[in-house]
Amino acid sequence: MAHRLSLVVLFVGLVLVAIAVFASRIAYEHNESRLLSLQVRLTGSALSADSLYVEDHLGGAAQLAAASNGRATGFADSLSDSVSTSGPFACASLWRMGSGTDREITAIGSAPLLGPSSPALRSFLHQAAQAQSFVVQELSGHGESRLGFAMSAPGPGGPYVAYAEEILPANHRTAESASSPIGEVNLAIYLGRSERASRLLETDSTLGAPLRGTTATTTVPYGNTVLTLVMSPRGSLSGGVSRYSSWVIGFLGSALVLLVALMTQRLVRRRERAERLTLEIADLYAEQRSIAETLQLALLPRDMPGISGMEFAVRYLPGARGVDIGGDWYDVVPLDEERFVFVIGDVSGRGVRAASIMASLHYAIRGFVVEGHDPVEILETLSRMLSVTRDDHFATVLVGLVEVASHQVTLANAGHLPPLLVSEGEASFVPTEIGPPIGYSSRSTYAPVTFKVPPAGTLVVYTDGLVERRGESLDQGLERLRAFATGPEDGLEDLVSTLLGGLSPDGSDDDTAILGLRWLD
Repeated sequence: MAHRLSLVVLFVGLVLVAIAVFASRIAYEHNESRLLSLQVRLTGSALSADSLYVEDHLGGAAQLAAASNGRATGFADSLSDSVSTSGPFACASLWRMGSGTDREITAIGSAPLLGPSSPALRSFLHQAAQAQSFVVQELSGHGESRLGFAMSAPGPGGPYVAYAEEILPANHRTAESASSPIGEVNLAIYLGRSERASRLLETDSTLGAPLRGTTATTTVPYGNTVLTLVMSPRGSLSGGVSRYSSWVIGFLGSALVLLVALMTQRLVRRRERAERLTLEIADLYAEQRSIAETLQLALLPRDMPGISGMEFAVRYLPGARGVDIGGDWYDVVPLDEERFVFVIGDVSGRGVRAASIMASLHYAIRGFVVEGHDPVEILETLSRMLSVTRDDHFATVLVGLVEVASHQVTLANAGHLPPLLVSEGEASFVPTEIGPPIGYSSRSTYAPVTFKVPPAGTLVVYTDGLVERRGESLDQGLERLRAFATGPEDGLEDLVSTLLGGLSPDGSDDDTAILGLRWLD
Protein backbone atom coordinates (compact mmCIF):
# COMPACT_ATOMS: atom_id res chain seq x y z
CA MET A 1 0.00 0.00 0.00
CA ALA A 2 2.80 2.41 0.93
CA HIS A 3 4.64 1.55 -2.29
CA ARG A 4 1.58 2.29 -4.43
CA LEU A 5 0.99 5.57 -2.59
CA SER A 6 4.61 6.56 -3.23
CA LEU A 7 4.15 5.82 -6.93
CA VAL A 8 0.99 7.93 -7.02
CA VAL A 9 2.73 10.83 -5.31
CA LEU A 10 5.71 10.48 -7.69
CA PHE A 11 3.43 10.39 -10.73
CA VAL A 12 1.40 13.41 -9.63
CA GLY A 13 4.60 15.28 -8.80
CA LEU A 14 6.14 14.53 -12.21
CA VAL A 15 2.96 15.66 -13.97
CA LEU A 16 2.97 18.93 -12.04
CA VAL A 17 6.65 19.44 -12.81
CA ALA A 18 6.03 18.83 -16.53
CA ILE A 19 3.18 21.36 -16.53
CA ALA A 20 5.34 23.87 -14.66
CA VAL A 21 8.23 23.41 -17.10
CA PHE A 22 5.93 24.02 -20.06
CA ALA A 23 4.29 27.07 -18.45
CA SER A 24 7.67 28.48 -17.44
CA ARG A 25 9.02 28.18 -20.97
CA ILE A 26 5.96 29.83 -22.51
CA ALA A 27 6.15 32.70 -19.99
CA TYR A 28 9.86 33.16 -20.73
CA GLU A 29 9.35 33.26 -24.50
CA HIS A 30 6.41 35.65 -24.12
CA ASN A 31 8.54 37.84 -21.85
CA GLU A 32 11.43 37.87 -24.35
CA SER A 33 9.10 38.85 -27.18
CA ARG A 34 7.57 41.73 -25.22
CA LEU A 35 10.95 43.07 -24.06
CA LEU A 36 12.31 42.94 -27.61
CA SER A 37 9.25 44.80 -28.93
CA LEU A 38 9.62 47.47 -26.25
CA GLN A 39 13.33 47.85 -27.06
CA VAL A 40 12.53 48.30 -30.76
CA ARG A 41 9.98 51.02 -29.98
CA LEU A 42 12.41 52.85 -27.68
CA THR A 43 15.19 52.75 -30.30
CA GLY A 44 12.71 53.88 -32.95
CA SER A 45 11.94 56.91 -30.78
CA ALA A 46 15.67 57.71 -30.71
CA LEU A 47 15.80 57.52 -34.52
CA SER A 48 12.83 59.91 -34.67
CA ALA A 49 14.90 62.34 -32.60
CA ASP A 50 17.68 62.07 -35.20
CA SER A 51 15.16 63.02 -37.90
CA LEU A 52 14.13 66.06 -35.86
CA TYR A 53 17.81 67.02 -35.51
CA VAL A 54 18.26 67.03 -39.30
CA GLU A 55 15.09 69.08 -39.82
CA ASP A 56 15.99 71.53 -37.07
CA HIS A 57 19.64 72.17 -38.01
CA LEU A 58 19.60 71.78 -41.78
CA GLY A 59 16.17 73.40 -42.20
CA GLY A 60 17.11 76.18 -39.79
CA ALA A 61 20.25 76.89 -41.79
CA ALA A 62 18.22 77.09 -45.04
CA GLN A 63 15.64 79.40 -43.45
CA LEU A 64 18.39 81.65 -42.06
CA ALA A 65 19.95 81.87 -45.52
CA ALA A 66 16.59 82.77 -47.07
CA ALA A 67 15.97 85.44 -44.43
CA SER A 68 19.46 86.97 -44.92
CA ASN A 69 19.34 86.81 -48.74
CA GLY A 70 21.94 84.04 -48.89
CA ARG A 71 24.52 85.39 -46.44
CA ALA A 72 27.29 82.76 -46.36
CA THR A 73 28.63 83.62 -42.91
CA GLY A 74 25.25 83.15 -41.27
CA PHE A 75 24.88 79.73 -42.90
CA ALA A 76 28.35 78.65 -41.76
CA ASP A 77 27.79 79.91 -38.21
CA SER A 78 24.46 78.10 -37.88
CA LEU A 79 26.06 74.74 -38.81
CA SER A 80 29.43 75.24 -37.11
CA ASP A 81 28.57 72.80 -34.31
CA SER A 82 27.11 70.21 -36.68
CA VAL A 83 29.86 70.03 -39.34
CA SER A 84 33.03 68.51 -37.89
CA THR A 85 35.19 65.40 -38.01
CA SER A 86 33.11 63.93 -35.17
CA GLY A 87 29.84 64.66 -36.95
CA PRO A 88 27.06 64.41 -37.44
CA PHE A 89 27.73 66.14 -40.81
CA ALA A 90 31.04 65.78 -42.63
CA CYS A 91 30.30 68.67 -45.00
CA ALA A 92 27.54 71.13 -45.90
CA SER A 93 26.81 73.62 -48.65
CA LEU A 94 24.24 76.33 -49.39
CA TRP A 95 22.59 76.60 -52.81
CA ARG A 96 20.33 79.13 -54.42
CA MET A 97 17.96 77.48 -56.86
CA GLY A 98 16.41 79.05 -59.93
CA SER A 99 15.46 78.28 -63.47
CA GLY A 100 18.87 77.70 -65.09
CA THR A 101 20.65 79.77 -62.40
CA ASP A 102 21.44 77.16 -59.71
CA ARG A 103 24.57 78.20 -57.90
CA GLU A 104 26.53 77.22 -54.83
CA ILE A 105 26.84 80.11 -52.38
CA THR A 106 29.20 78.56 -49.82
CA ALA A 107 30.48 75.19 -48.60
CA ILE A 108 32.01 74.08 -45.30
CA GLY A 109 33.63 70.87 -44.06
CA SER A 110 35.35 68.14 -46.08
CA ALA A 111 34.91 67.44 -49.78
CA PRO A 112 31.44 66.00 -50.59
CA LEU A 113 30.89 62.76 -52.48
CA LEU A 114 28.53 64.67 -54.78
CA GLY A 115 30.60 67.54 -56.20
CA PRO A 116 29.08 70.91 -57.15
CA SER A 117 29.10 70.01 -60.84
CA SER A 118 27.46 66.60 -60.35
CA PRO A 119 24.15 66.20 -62.26
CA ALA A 120 23.04 63.81 -59.51
CA LEU A 121 23.53 66.59 -56.95
CA ARG A 122 21.54 69.09 -59.05
CA SER A 123 18.70 66.60 -59.43
CA PHE A 124 18.77 65.92 -55.68
CA LEU A 125 18.69 69.66 -54.87
CA HIS A 126 15.74 70.26 -57.20
CA GLN A 127 13.92 67.37 -55.51
CA ALA A 128 14.52 69.04 -52.14
CA ALA A 129 13.28 72.38 -53.47
CA GLN A 130 9.91 70.75 -54.23
CA ALA A 131 9.63 68.69 -51.01
CA GLN A 132 7.84 69.65 -47.80
CA SER A 133 10.50 68.06 -45.56
CA PHE A 134 14.14 67.15 -46.00
CA VAL A 135 15.06 64.56 -48.61
CA VAL A 136 17.64 61.84 -48.09
CA GLN A 137 19.55 59.39 -50.25
CA GLU A 138 22.47 57.00 -49.78
CA LEU A 139 25.74 57.90 -51.53
CA SER A 140 28.84 55.81 -52.21
CA GLY A 141 32.21 56.44 -53.75
CA HIS A 142 35.92 56.65 -53.00
CA GLY A 143 35.64 53.59 -50.76
CA GLU A 144 33.10 55.05 -48.33
CA SER A 145 29.34 55.43 -47.90
CA ARG A 146 27.42 58.51 -46.83
CA LEU A 147 23.89 59.78 -46.39
CA GLY A 148 23.02 62.93 -48.28
CA PHE A 149 20.46 65.35 -46.85
CA ALA A 150 18.88 68.40 -48.46
CA MET A 151 16.20 70.78 -47.20
CA SER A 152 14.86 73.96 -48.74
CA ALA A 153 13.41 77.25 -47.58
CA PRO A 154 11.58 79.75 -49.84
CA GLY A 155 13.39 83.03 -50.51
CA PRO A 156 12.46 86.26 -52.29
CA GLY A 157 14.39 85.29 -55.42
CA GLY A 158 13.83 81.57 -55.32
CA PRO A 159 14.33 78.72 -52.85
CA TYR A 160 17.52 78.19 -50.86
CA VAL A 161 18.64 74.60 -50.31
CA ALA A 162 20.94 73.45 -47.51
CA TYR A 163 22.83 70.26 -48.41
CA ALA A 164 24.86 68.05 -46.03
CA GLU A 165 26.47 64.61 -45.98
CA GLU A 166 26.80 62.22 -43.05
CA ILE A 167 29.52 59.53 -43.07
CA LEU A 168 28.23 55.97 -42.56
CA PRO A 169 30.30 53.36 -40.69
CA ALA A 170 32.86 51.48 -42.77
CA ASN A 171 31.30 48.37 -44.34
CA HIS A 172 28.07 49.47 -42.60
CA ARG A 173 29.35 47.93 -39.36
CA THR A 174 29.18 49.68 -36.01
CA ALA A 175 29.77 48.48 -32.46
CA GLU A 176 27.77 49.02 -29.28
CA SER A 177 29.38 48.72 -25.84
CA ALA A 178 28.01 46.18 -23.38
CA SER A 179 26.84 49.04 -21.15
CA SER A 180 24.79 50.61 -23.97
CA PRO A 181 20.98 50.59 -23.54
CA ILE A 182 20.88 48.39 -26.67
CA GLY A 183 23.98 46.36 -25.79
CA GLU A 184 21.92 43.17 -25.38
CA VAL A 185 20.45 43.23 -28.90
CA ASN A 186 21.64 43.22 -32.51
CA LEU A 187 20.26 45.95 -34.74
CA ALA A 188 20.13 46.68 -38.44
CA ILE A 189 18.92 49.95 -39.97
CA TYR A 190 17.76 50.12 -43.58
CA LEU A 191 16.90 53.15 -45.69
CA GLY A 192 13.35 52.68 -46.95
CA ARG A 193 10.95 49.82 -46.30
CA SER A 194 13.06 47.11 -47.94
CA GLU A 195 15.41 44.91 -45.90
CA ARG A 196 17.67 44.17 -48.86
CA ALA A 197 21.43 44.27 -48.26
CA SER A 198 21.75 47.13 -50.75
CA ARG A 199 19.57 49.32 -48.51
CA LEU A 200 21.48 48.58 -45.27
CA LEU A 201 22.82 51.69 -43.51
CA GLU A 202 24.41 50.12 -40.47
CA THR A 203 24.36 47.04 -38.23
CA ASP A 204 26.15 46.06 -35.03
CA SER A 205 25.75 42.33 -35.62
CA THR A 206 29.06 40.45 -36.03
CA LEU A 207 27.27 38.12 -38.45
CA GLY A 208 26.04 41.00 -40.60
CA ALA A 209 22.57 41.47 -42.01
CA PRO A 210 19.91 40.22 -42.35
CA LEU A 211 19.56 39.39 -38.65
CA ARG A 212 18.76 35.77 -37.76
CA GLY A 213 16.46 34.17 -35.23
CA THR A 214 13.73 36.05 -33.38
CA THR A 215 13.38 39.60 -34.69
CA ALA A 216 11.18 42.65 -34.17
CA THR A 217 10.75 45.38 -36.78
CA THR A 218 9.44 48.95 -36.88
CA THR A 219 9.56 51.82 -39.37
CA VAL A 220 10.36 55.43 -38.49
CA PRO A 221 9.46 58.42 -40.73
CA TYR A 222 12.69 59.96 -42.00
CA GLY A 223 12.31 62.96 -44.29
CA ASN A 224 10.84 61.89 -47.63
CA THR A 225 11.31 58.20 -46.79
CA VAL A 226 11.43 55.91 -43.75
CA LEU A 227 14.06 54.01 -41.78
CA THR A 228 13.36 50.33 -41.18
CA LEU A 229 14.72 49.16 -37.82
CA VAL A 230 15.21 45.42 -37.19
CA MET A 231 16.40 43.98 -33.84
CA SER A 232 17.21 40.52 -32.54
CA PRO A 233 18.36 39.49 -29.03
CA ARG A 234 21.98 38.49 -28.47
CA GLY A 235 21.04 36.40 -25.48
CA SER A 236 18.35 36.37 -22.84
CA LEU A 237 16.86 39.84 -22.32
CA SER A 238 15.45 38.91 -18.90
CA GLY A 239 18.61 37.25 -17.58
CA GLY A 240 20.28 33.87 -17.57
CA VAL A 241 18.31 32.57 -14.60
CA SER A 242 15.05 33.11 -16.46
CA ARG A 243 16.46 31.46 -19.58
CA TYR A 244 17.36 28.22 -17.78
CA SER A 245 14.62 28.17 -15.12
CA SER A 246 12.59 25.52 -16.94
CA TRP A 247 15.63 23.22 -17.03
CA VAL A 248 16.23 23.79 -13.32
CA ILE A 249 12.61 22.89 -12.58
CA GLY A 250 12.85 19.76 -14.74
CA PHE A 251 16.08 18.48 -13.11
CA LEU A 252 14.87 19.03 -9.56
CA GLY A 253 11.74 16.95 -10.31
CA SER A 254 9.38 15.82 -7.61
CA ALA A 255 11.62 17.22 -4.84
CA LEU A 256 10.68 20.72 -6.05
CA VAL A 257 6.94 20.13 -6.54
CA LEU A 258 6.07 22.37 -3.58
CA LEU A 259 8.39 25.09 -4.98
CA VAL A 260 7.16 25.09 -8.59
CA ALA A 261 4.69 27.89 -7.94
CA LEU A 262 7.45 29.92 -6.27
CA MET A 263 9.83 29.44 -9.19
CA THR A 264 7.16 30.36 -11.70
CA GLN A 265 6.25 33.36 -9.59
CA ARG A 266 9.89 34.38 -9.53
CA LEU A 267 9.97 34.24 -13.31
CA VAL A 268 6.83 36.38 -13.48
CA ARG A 269 8.33 38.82 -10.98
CA ARG A 270 11.47 39.13 -13.09
CA ARG A 271 9.35 39.74 -16.16
CA GLU A 272 7.21 42.37 -14.39
CA ARG A 273 10.28 44.01 -12.90
CA ALA A 274 11.88 44.21 -16.34
CA GLU A 275 8.67 45.63 -17.79
CA ARG A 276 8.35 48.08 -14.93
CA LEU A 277 11.89 49.36 -15.42
CA THR A 278 11.38 49.60 -19.16
CA LEU A 279 8.02 51.31 -18.83
CA GLU A 280 9.46 53.82 -16.34
CA ILE A 281 11.76 54.95 -19.16
CA ALA A 282 8.97 54.91 -21.74
CA ASP A 283 5.99 56.00 -19.64
CA LEU A 284 4.21 57.23 -22.79
CA TYR A 285 3.46 53.65 -23.82
CA ALA A 286 1.08 52.74 -20.98
CA GLU A 287 -1.08 54.16 -18.23
CA GLN A 288 0.70 54.12 -14.85
CA ARG A 289 -2.35 52.93 -12.98
CA SER A 290 -2.85 49.87 -15.18
CA ILE A 291 0.82 49.01 -14.69
CA ALA A 292 0.47 49.23 -10.93
CA GLU A 293 -2.63 47.00 -10.96
CA THR A 294 -0.91 44.45 -13.19
CA LEU A 295 2.16 44.34 -10.95
CA GLN A 296 0.08 43.98 -7.81
CA LEU A 297 -2.01 41.11 -9.22
CA ALA A 298 1.11 39.37 -10.55
CA LEU A 299 2.63 39.34 -7.04
CA LEU A 300 -0.47 37.69 -5.54
CA PRO A 301 -1.22 33.96 -5.82
CA ARG A 302 -3.19 33.24 -8.98
CA ASP A 303 -5.02 30.20 -7.60
CA MET A 304 -5.81 28.87 -4.15
CA PRO A 305 -4.64 25.33 -3.36
CA GLY A 306 -7.13 22.50 -3.29
CA ILE A 307 -7.45 21.27 0.31
CA SER A 308 -9.95 18.57 1.21
CA GLY A 309 -12.73 19.84 3.46
CA MET A 310 -12.02 23.52 2.75
CA GLU A 311 -13.25 26.21 0.37
CA PHE A 312 -11.38 29.47 -0.32
CA ALA A 313 -12.41 32.80 -1.86
CA VAL A 314 -10.16 35.82 -2.40
CA ARG A 315 -10.59 39.36 -3.64
CA TYR A 316 -8.14 42.16 -4.34
CA LEU A 317 -9.28 45.73 -5.12
CA PRO A 318 -6.67 48.43 -5.85
CA GLY A 319 -7.10 51.80 -4.17
CA ALA A 320 -9.13 54.43 -5.98
CA ARG A 321 -6.59 57.17 -5.23
CA GLY A 322 -3.15 57.39 -6.85
CA VAL A 323 -1.34 55.22 -9.35
CA ASP A 324 1.35 53.57 -7.19
CA ILE A 325 1.40 49.86 -6.48
CA GLY A 326 0.31 48.86 -2.98
CA GLY A 327 1.62 46.44 -0.37
CA ASP A 328 -1.42 44.25 0.48
CA TRP A 329 -1.18 40.49 0.04
CA TYR A 330 -2.69 37.16 1.04
CA ASP A 331 -1.53 33.56 0.76
CA VAL A 332 -2.46 29.96 1.59
CA VAL A 333 0.38 27.42 1.96
CA PRO A 334 -0.45 23.70 2.41
CA LEU A 335 1.62 21.73 4.93
CA ASP A 336 0.03 18.32 4.38
CA GLU A 337 -3.44 16.90 3.66
CA GLU A 338 -4.78 18.00 7.05
CA ARG A 339 -3.01 21.31 7.77
CA PHE A 340 -2.24 24.60 6.04
CA VAL A 341 -1.11 28.11 6.89
CA PHE A 342 -2.92 31.27 5.76
CA VAL A 343 -1.49 34.79 5.75
CA ILE A 344 -2.93 38.28 5.29
CA GLY A 345 -0.64 41.30 5.38
CA ASP A 346 -0.29 44.99 4.54
CA VAL A 347 2.95 46.95 4.07
CA SER A 348 2.66 50.64 4.98
CA GLY A 349 2.73 53.20 2.18
CA ARG A 350 2.63 52.66 -1.56
CA GLY A 351 5.03 52.50 -4.46
CA VAL A 352 7.67 50.17 -5.82
CA ARG A 353 9.56 50.05 -2.52
CA ALA A 354 6.46 49.00 -0.59
CA ALA A 355 5.71 46.32 -3.20
CA SER A 356 9.25 44.96 -3.09
CA ILE A 357 9.09 44.70 0.72
CA MET A 358 5.71 42.99 0.40
CA ALA A 359 7.21 40.48 -2.05
CA SER A 360 10.17 39.74 0.21
CA LEU A 361 7.88 39.19 3.24
CA HIS A 362 5.49 37.12 1.12
CA TYR A 363 8.14 34.68 -0.06
CA ALA A 364 10.01 34.66 3.25
CA ILE A 365 6.82 33.47 4.97
CA ARG A 366 6.42 30.71 2.38
CA GLY A 367 9.98 29.59 3.14
CA PHE A 368 9.42 29.66 6.90
CA VAL A 369 6.21 27.62 6.52
CA VAL A 370 7.98 24.98 4.44
CA GLU A 371 10.72 24.83 7.10
CA GLY A 372 8.06 24.01 9.71
CA HIS A 373 7.88 27.24 11.75
CA ASP A 374 4.67 27.94 13.67
CA PRO A 375 2.85 31.33 13.41
CA VAL A 376 4.66 32.87 16.39
CA GLU A 377 8.08 31.81 15.10
CA ILE A 378 7.24 33.16 11.65
CA LEU A 379 6.40 36.63 12.99
CA GLU A 380 9.38 36.76 15.33
CA THR A 381 11.70 35.81 12.45
CA LEU A 382 10.07 38.39 10.16
CA SER A 383 10.60 41.12 12.76
CA ARG A 384 14.35 40.71 12.27
CA MET A 385 14.08 41.19 8.49
CA LEU A 386 12.44 44.64 8.41
CA SER A 387 13.25 47.91 10.17
CA VAL A 388 11.10 51.00 9.83
CA THR A 389 14.12 53.23 10.53
CA ARG A 390 16.14 51.53 7.78
CA ASP A 391 13.47 50.62 5.22
CA ASP A 392 10.96 53.47 5.85
CA HIS A 393 8.13 50.91 5.96
CA PHE A 394 6.48 48.56 8.45
CA ALA A 395 3.94 45.78 7.93
CA THR A 396 0.94 44.35 9.75
CA VAL A 397 0.67 40.57 9.38
CA LEU A 398 -1.82 37.95 10.57
CA VAL A 399 -0.68 34.30 10.37
CA GLY A 400 -2.94 31.34 11.06
CA LEU A 401 -2.26 27.59 11.29
CA VAL A 402 -5.37 25.53 10.44
CA GLU A 403 -5.97 21.89 11.39
CA VAL A 404 -8.83 21.05 9.05
CA ALA A 405 -10.28 17.93 10.68
CA SER A 406 -10.40 19.37 14.21
CA HIS A 407 -11.50 22.86 13.03
CA GLN A 408 -8.73 24.28 15.21
CA VAL A 409 -7.02 27.56 14.27
CA THR A 410 -3.89 29.01 15.91
CA LEU A 411 -3.32 32.72 15.24
CA ALA A 412 -0.39 35.10 15.73
CA ASN A 413 -1.02 38.80 15.10
CA ALA A 414 1.51 41.54 14.31
CA GLY A 415 -0.60 44.70 14.51
CA HIS A 416 -3.30 43.47 12.10
CA LEU A 417 -7.10 43.76 12.26
CA PRO A 418 -9.00 40.87 13.94
CA PRO A 419 -10.49 38.09 11.79
CA LEU A 420 -14.27 37.80 11.42
CA LEU A 421 -15.98 34.49 12.28
CA VAL A 422 -19.32 33.83 10.54
CA SER A 423 -21.53 30.92 11.57
CA GLU A 424 -25.27 30.25 11.25
CA GLY A 425 -26.04 33.81 10.19
CA GLU A 426 -24.13 35.40 13.09
CA ALA A 427 -20.81 37.24 12.85
CA SER A 428 -18.28 38.17 15.53
CA PHE A 429 -14.63 39.17 15.68
CA VAL A 430 -12.08 36.69 17.03
CA PRO A 431 -10.03 38.32 19.82
CA THR A 432 -6.27 38.00 19.32
CA GLU A 433 -3.11 38.96 21.18
CA ILE A 434 -1.97 41.92 19.04
CA GLY A 435 1.80 42.32 18.94
CA PRO A 436 3.90 45.10 17.36
CA PRO A 437 3.81 45.45 13.57
CA ILE A 438 6.75 43.93 11.68
CA GLY A 439 9.58 46.45 11.48
CA TYR A 440 9.18 48.25 14.82
CA SER A 441 11.64 46.09 16.73
CA SER A 442 13.92 43.16 15.93
CA ARG A 443 13.11 41.75 19.39
CA SER A 444 9.33 41.71 19.13
CA THR A 445 7.51 38.78 20.75
CA TYR A 446 4.07 37.42 19.92
CA ALA A 447 1.53 35.26 21.72
CA PRO A 448 -0.58 32.57 20.02
CA VAL A 449 -4.36 32.37 20.28
CA THR A 450 -6.12 29.07 19.57
CA PHE A 451 -9.83 28.62 18.92
CA LYS A 452 -12.19 26.29 17.08
CA VAL A 453 -14.43 27.13 14.16
CA PRO A 454 -18.01 25.74 14.30
CA PRO A 455 -19.09 23.19 11.66
CA ALA A 456 -19.60 24.83 8.26
CA GLY A 457 -18.18 28.03 9.77
CA THR A 458 -16.43 30.76 7.81
CA LEU A 459 -13.38 32.82 8.74
CA VAL A 460 -12.79 36.12 6.91
CA VAL A 461 -9.45 37.97 7.09
CA TYR A 462 -8.90 41.30 5.35
CA THR A 463 -6.75 44.44 5.11
CA ASP A 464 -7.67 47.88 6.43
CA GLY A 465 -8.88 49.17 3.04
CA LEU A 466 -12.10 47.22 3.62
CA VAL A 467 -13.10 49.04 6.82
CA GLU A 468 -11.13 52.28 7.17
CA ARG A 469 -12.78 55.47 5.86
CA ARG A 470 -11.62 59.04 6.16
CA GLY A 471 -13.55 60.99 8.80
CA GLU A 472 -14.81 58.02 10.84
CA SER A 473 -13.41 55.79 13.57
CA LEU A 474 -12.11 52.29 12.94
CA ASP A 475 -14.79 50.86 15.25
CA GLN A 476 -17.47 52.19 12.92
CA GLY A 477 -15.89 50.43 9.97
CA LEU A 478 -15.56 47.14 11.89
CA GLU A 479 -19.19 47.28 13.00
CA ARG A 480 -20.28 47.91 9.41
CA LEU A 481 -18.29 44.84 8.32
CA ARG A 482 -19.91 42.67 11.02
CA ALA A 483 -23.37 43.89 10.02
CA PHE A 484 -22.87 43.06 6.34
CA ALA A 485 -21.69 39.54 7.25
CA THR A 486 -24.74 38.89 9.45
CA GLY A 487 -27.80 37.39 7.80
CA PRO A 488 -28.87 34.43 5.65
CA GLU A 489 -26.11 32.01 4.72
CA ASP A 490 -24.57 32.65 1.29
CA GLY A 491 -22.00 30.75 -0.69
CA LEU A 492 -18.47 31.79 0.18
CA GLU A 493 -17.92 33.56 -3.13
CA ASP A 494 -21.21 35.44 -2.70
CA LEU A 495 -20.30 36.39 0.88
CA VAL A 496 -16.92 37.83 -0.14
CA SER A 497 -18.50 39.69 -3.07
CA THR A 498 -21.19 41.09 -0.77
CA LEU A 499 -18.61 42.35 1.72
CA LEU A 500 -16.48 43.98 -0.97
CA GLY A 501 -19.44 45.47 -2.86
CA GLY A 502 -21.24 46.67 0.24
CA LEU A 503 -18.27 48.17 2.04
CA SER A 504 -16.45 49.57 -1.01
CA PRO A 505 -19.15 50.35 -3.64
CA ASP A 506 -17.03 53.14 -5.16
CA GLY A 507 -13.63 51.82 -4.11
CA SER A 508 -11.48 52.71 -1.12
CA ASP A 509 -8.57 55.15 -1.04
CA ASP A 510 -6.43 52.23 0.14
CA ASP A 511 -5.93 48.78 -1.41
CA THR A 512 -8.25 46.03 -0.17
CA ALA A 513 -7.46 42.32 0.11
CA ILE A 514 -9.92 39.70 1.43
CA LEU A 515 -9.36 35.99 2.09
CA GLY A 516 -12.35 33.82 3.03
CA LEU A 517 -11.99 30.28 4.47
CA ARG A 518 -15.01 27.98 4.89
CA TRP A 519 -15.13 24.52 6.44
CA LEU A 520 -17.30 22.20 4.35
CA ASP A 521 -18.40 20.04 7.30
